[in-house]
Amino acid sequence: MVENEVALKKTWFIQSKEGRLEDYYNVNTEKDIIGTGAFASVVKATAKDSHQVRAVKILRKEKISDKEKFKAEIEILKRLDHPNVLKLFETFEDKRNVYLITEICKGGEVFDRIIAKGKFTESEARKVFLDMVHAINYCHLNGICHRDLKPENFLYLDVDENSHIKLIDFGLARDFREKQEKVVMTSRVGTSYYISPEVLAGAYDESCDLWSLGVILYIMLSGYPPFNGNTDMKIIEKVKKCAYNFDSPEWKGVSESAIDLIRQLLCKPTNRLKAAEVLNHPWMSQEVQKDEQPLNLNYQLLKNFTNAERLKKAALTVIASKMSEDEIKGLSEQFTRLDKNGDGVLTFEEMQAGLHEIKDKFGGEILKIFDSIDTDRNGTINYTEFVAAAMEKSMYLKEDKLLDAFKVFDKDRNGKITANELKEILGSDPAFHQNSELFENMIKEADMNGDGEIDYEEFVNLMHKTK
Repeated sequence: MVENEVALKKTWFIQSKEGRLEDYYNVNTEKDIIGTGAFASVVKATAKDSHQVRAVKILRKEKISDKEKFKAEIEILKRLDHPNVLKLFETFEDKRNVYLITEICKGGEVFDRIIAKGKFTESEARKVFLDMVHAINYCHLNGICHRDLKPENFLYLDVDENSHIKLIDFGLARDFREKQEKVVMTSRVGTSYYISPEVLAGAYDESCDLWSLGVILYIMLSGYPPFNGNTDMKIIEKVKKCAYNFDSPEWKGVSESAIDLIRQLLCKPTNRLKAAEVLNHPWMSQEVQKDEQPLNLNYQLLKNFTNAERLKKAALTVIASKMSEDEIKGLSEQFTRLDKNGDGVLTFEEMQAGLHEIKDKFGGEILKIFDSIDTDRNGTINYTEFVAAAMEKSMYLKEDKLLDAFKVFDKDRNGKITANELKEILGSDPAFHQNSELFENMIKEADMNGDGEIDYEEFVNLMHKTK
């Protein structure tokens, strides 16, 4: 940990607001519908200040039977921070509804592409499946079991053929760790085609997600499900018996390696591969595009972040947390390439490898930079931390980005940021002991006229400075 640094966590900047959604977003709930379900609908909305296009999941309060479980879903979305997991920006609540504001995925469901194509080639399936496994490996390492994996819950970011995908809908997800101990889950939840035998038996762990991934891979490569039937009951009977085969003509051109991977997923939990093991399966490494050029991080940008004032670091973290994926596509690719073991975070060794050309010259300084970027002090660099440190000025020195970040800290909306407001946002987590003096010093670093507060002009000047 770098001495006198401020601790920062992405979750602190995902705000929950009360009031009218329409005061902040232009939205037409009748014309801009993206999707509808039994308990919620999703519409497109445009932020009035930033003009950013978002997706809004609208849930009727009367449909929310278990308030605590619903709150848990929101907390899970806040915690997760990965390029292949849907990003939550903020929430709203009024008398009738709760609104979840997320990034928008314009490419549609993986399910729709399977229908359109009939089936995927192995190369096409591998690319999509790699994103899926990365998302689930990250979730499991963070104690989250999704419990409803299916092609409908993976969305393409855009319509491009090579678009990355995002895991969505954590309505049935749960934390499978309590006080660092794994718990046996018992609720029979999920979708019949993708549900595992042990879920049906009422005693299971997170490996149920890997079964579902096996079903999805089977469908992508063949165009039909491994457990089929005219009714849910008939499907479930086949699932319980693990009755599937590779006898149809669709499997004649599929490699033995792909079939082996499916077999190691659609099997007993004791024999089933873990997500990290799937990433190391031989089929997963075939034909995966390798960049010929070495990946060299922009060392100066990382150094600038390390030397920046503490309030500027906090503001950059806010901006990074609210960036849509298409704005940071290059950084997302960098992060994924740096994350060699696919666990969704960067270790010092992985960052050092990215800076391999200068590590001999600046070895000791690289450790200082790593510690500074690790703003939540957990010993690794997560996705938002990396983006905050690696953004070019052209990405964050935009009026809408700066104004949005300023408003996060200006809680009373009087046009000034005070030490008390910083303390309210950054000092409420009992896991971090950040005293009032720290926040007063953060104000002093940018308070040009010495009035003990930071106005918007001073804030903008701070964001333009480079030490």
